[in-house]
Amino acid sequence: MNETRQGSSIPTTVLRDTREQRPWAFDGCGVETRDVTLSTGDYAVPTACTHDPDSDTYHPRFAVERKSGDDFLTALTLERDRFTSELRRAAKWPQPLAVVVETSWQTLLRDRGCMRRRDIHPNQIVGTLSAWTRHYSVAFRFAESRRRAELCAFLLLVRHSLRRRCEQI
Repeated sequence: MNETRQGSSIPTTVLRDTREQRPWAFDGCGVETRDVTLSTGDYAVPTACTHDPDSDTYHPRFAVERKSGDDFLTALTLERDRFTSELRRAAKWPQPLAVVVETSWQTLLRDRGCMRRRDIHPNQIVGTLSAWTRHYSVAFRFAESRRRAELCAFLLLVRHSLRRRCEQI
C-alpha cells in the first residue's frame, strides 16, 4: 500500500487507534484511515511508526491524541494517572505529542459547555497544562468544534510528514 502521494510527503493513509470511541474519518482530506493498535495516541502516519508484528502494535514517534471536552476534563481529573502514562511514553519523541481538544479554550475557561457539569476550576486547568507542557513533550490545541479539531489534527499529521521529508533531504 502506498502511504504517501506520489512524489510527495503528504500522507494518504492515517493510522487510527482501534480503541478510539468517536473516531475521525478525515472526510474530504483525501486520506484513508486504517484501524490499528497504537501504543500511544489516537492518530499517526505509517512513516512515523515502527510495527511490532508479535503484538501487532504500532509504536509512533509522533501522534495526535483526540479529546472531546469531557474526555479532556476526565484526563485532568479521574484518569490523570492513565493520561500521564501516555505523556511519559511520548516524552522522548523528537516532536511533542499533539493533544487536540474538541472545544475552545474560551469555553473551558468560561465554565460553559462541558465545564458546566464538572467540579473543576479553570485555574486548575491552566495550572495542570502549564505543568504538563513543562515536564512532558506535549502540545495542546483547542478547536471550536469537532470538525475543526479533525482538520487541525490532519494538518498536524501533514506538517509532521513534511518535516520528516525535509530532514531527509
